Amino acid sequence: MTRALLLGVIAVVIVGTGNAGAKEVRLAPGETYRQQDLTVTCGQSSTDMPLALNDCQHWDDFNQKCLFEKTTYFYNDLECVEECQFWDKFSVACHYRTTCTFYPSQQLFVRTTCDKFDDFNDTCIKTMEMKIGR
Repeated sequence: MTRALLLGVIAVVIVGTGNAGAKEVRLAPGETYRQQDLTVTCGQSSTDMPLALNDCQHWDDFNQKCLFEKTTYFYNDLECVEECQFWDKFSVACHYRTTCTFYPSQQLFVRTTCDKFDDFNDTCIKTMEMKIGR
């Protein structure tokens, strides 16, 4: 009798704690869920829209917060990243963020980066565009 009782208690403990860490989050298209340094954005259901995922590029260990998020866009086998190209640690600011423009009819991205940066004025003098795709 005690063996059956012991097995029953073990089964209850295992089943009871099995889902303790699980969490289900349902997002509508375009909605974002954030928890600590994780950000998940639900993509659009349209096949003409890229999926956007955010990730922390510059993290503040002392205050435990994200200082700057980069965004990675996915479309089929294409990938384009918007990120801080010129980060100033002293002022804790991004002086130039790359951009991604998606053209659904051509199924490609155009990524704009800073080709020439003025460190004195913290501005981009010349940009460069790069085609990602066909």
